[in-house]
Amino acid sequence: MSRKIYLLLALVIVIAIAGCAKRNTAFEDTQKLTRLAQVPVVGLPSELDTDATHAYVALDQGGMATINMDTYELFWYPDMLSQDGSVTDFWRTRKLSVASKYNRVFLNEIQFTDRIHIIDSSDPENLRVIDSITGGTYDIQDIAIREYDEPVEGNVIEVAFCSNINLRYGLYINDFWMGIDPIYPVDAPALLGGVELDDNYIYGAAQQRGLVTFQKSTGAVIGEHAVRGEAQKLVVRNGYAYIASRQGGLQVVDIRDINNPISVAEYITTGYASDVDYSNGIVAVASGSGGAYVFDASDPSDIRLIQRITECGYVNVVKLKDDVLIIGSRDNGVYFYQMN
Repeated sequence: MSRKIYLLLALVIVIAIAGCAKRNTAFEDTQKLTRLAQVPVVGLPSELDTDATHAYVALDQGGMATINMDTYELFWYPDMLSQDGSVTDFWRTRKLSVASKYNRVFLNEIQFTDRIHIIDSSDPENLRVIDSITGGTYDIQDIAIREYDEPVEGNVIEVAFCSNINLRYGLYINDFWMGIDPIYPVDAPALLGGVELDDNYIYGAAQQRGLVTFQKSTGAVIGEHAVRGEAQKLVVRNGYAYIASRQGGLQVVDIRDINNPISVAEYITTGYASDVDYSNGIVAVASGSGGAYVFDASDPSDIRLIQRITECGYVNVVKLKDDVLIIGSRDNGVYFYQMN
């Protein structure tokens, strides 16, 4: 065998070894989070949100629950009383969003009623159904709400929700639903998995099409930005979109120039990234069989892994409340972790 062939073989072996090497990732501090509690629940945690004192859990095939974040006491609602004394049954409650300033929960139930229930959460341990949203509420994938600091023409909350390719938007006066804005529904260029609101825009996680931006006042699509993977959910903070992008893990997009979004960072997680949240420079990602990932995003263009949590099993959803991480697990209930 010639010297040239030996050199070629050696080169092939070096390339093969390099290809199998683990990618060099950011430092992981395995002591950064401390488990506070594990709370068993009935049903599958499919969405999480919080107010100042309680975590709210949508339980597919289990109804709804609230968990006191001081005592971790669970209050379970397989059904709920309405103001008129009637009873609303819950079973397939898949999505919810909490308006803590105005003591409202927007809860999507698809099995019996196919609507968004509006719930009075003044007492999180004694909830009441007070109204509902119907029309376009089948197969909802996400609900986003935004509370006004001061009422705007009597309205205190704006609501966006998506199903299939349809995006809907409306306003809420704190005693009844004002209905869908006449401009809506509008169609997205692909299936919408998640929505987010700010002052002027509605952002959509449009699965194979990536990030889609709508002008809120007109419903017009003003831009798209492709990302790796399949965009499932997103959160927008301080001019950056953090996207849970299934096989694409966490994708970070700079949207400070709304007409020129730029991908600035990514982290390919194990499992399929399905949910994401942000609080005070920390990003959490639910990644299915890969567990939950927690990142330092104080510099969004240089995200750093803080910790990967796998003890929860298959992770469906995550929520950050100040310095507490809440994880909804497919098989093991709801976990609470303290950032150290």
